[in-house]
Amino acid sequence: MYPVDERILEYLDEESWGAPASMASDPRFQQLDADEGYIRQRCEQLVKRELVAPVVEGSSMYEISTWGLAYLRGDLDAGHLPRWSVG
Repeated sequence: MYPVDERILEYLDEESWGAPASMASDPRFQQLDADEGYIRQRCEQLVKRELVAPVVEGSSMYEISTWGLAYLRGDLDAGHLPRWSVG
């Protein structure tokens, strides 16, 4: 997990859903110097690991999944998830 991944999960837990563009304007992502493109890339990786899901299939609006909530609460070890792909 990258620091921005955890910020994405926290953001989606607090806001219910979000898009990379809205996340990029949030100070917590600006502190990490994460722009919209990078956040979008990380969201796609989190979808592959089933930690977030598109609100509507094929959209760029995401919501946190049950697995994502379990990870945030410390109930899920990221080592049990599929490996990250490069990117």
